[in-house]
Amino acid sequence: MRHRIAALAGAVVAGAVLNALAWVAPAAADVPGFSVRVTAPDRFTAARSAETLTAVVTSESRRCRKVRWVLLVRSQIDAGQLRVTRVEEAGEFDTDTSTEGETTTFVDEELDPGTLCRGRTVTGRWQVAFAGPDGGDVQFEAQAFDEQNTLLTRAAVGSTVRGRQAASPSPSPSESPAEEEDEDAGAGDSADDENTGAVIDPTGEDTEAALVADQTSLLGPGLIVGGICVFLGVLLLVRLRTRAREVRIQEQTLPTGFYRMPPRR
Repeated sequence: MRHRIAALAGAVVAGAVLNALAWVAPAAADVPGFSVRVTAPDRFTAARSAETLTAVVTSESRRCRKVRWVLLVRSQIDAGQLRVTRVEEAGEFDTDTSTEGETTTFVDEELDPGTLCRGRTVTGRWQVAFAGPDGGDVQFEAQAFDEQNTLLTRAAVGSTVRGRQAASPSPSPSESPAEEEDEDAGAGDSADDENTGAVIDPTGEDTEAALVADQTSLLGPGLIVGGICVFLGVLLLVRLRTRAREVRIQEQTLPTGFYRMPPRR
């Protein structure tokens, strides 16, 4: 069994080398009546959690077959940053891995648990992640073989890997810490100047408001003092008129007493 898997892996790697320049593999079936559809995220982010890549193969043949999945990953990103895990419902599915140039190949050690028949599909799933920090374009090609190691169909899909440096940009180096300190100091001086000017040189509106406040505060005492002065003036005027009336009455009153005649001589 190991020899058959090794031979299959060698054949797949040889085919990948011959087709290294063909970035997008044809979606048509290699054996009539079979087709596969590959689904992958449009973008991966380095150093993030794994994303799911799915391949679904269909058949129009009356004969049912078992399927062995092969996944080819082509990218200029270092293969050491690539993390691929083949999974099934029961958990992780063992694969053989090999790298040739920019192509890394993952071959199932066992046949897929499902059975491919007319009206029934077989699905392959892979958890894919990139450790980073590099980014770039990547192509995934899924190939479906039968139990006789005959290539039934294949299809490919492209994605983009966003590098870790692009995901977390660093501050712009165009501005040095010394320049930032100078800008902060200049902003502080401007604020001090504004505060000082507000105390030393108030605007005309503030002056008018202060004068109005002063006039309002003096209005009450002024009214009181004015009222007292008016009251005293009226009182003085009444007393003067009263005294003048008394003098006039005394002058107009005639003497009523009897005077004796002086003696004759």
